[in-house]
Amino acid sequence: MTNKATVSFRELCRELPVQTGLFSFGPVAIGLAQLWNGLVHGTTVSFHALFAIVMVAFAVLATRYHLATFRLDKLERK
Repeated sequence: MTNKATVSFRELCRELPVQTGLFSFGPVAIGLAQLWNGLVHGTTVSFHALFAIVMVAFAVLATRYHLATFRLDKLERK
């Protein structure tokens, strides 16, 4: 028996706001802060830009993982 449960990012934010904020927006904020730090102190921006890109990629992967686990939890509740 397969039931399709569609979940959206909005539902995830509504049910798990702290976890969503930490794993979806936290790494992006840290990457932008590191990029700003590099610009302010005049260091090599390429290293800081690479760090910011990696943090955005981590946020995307973590958000997709949390959406998948949220979907599984929603399927188990039915």
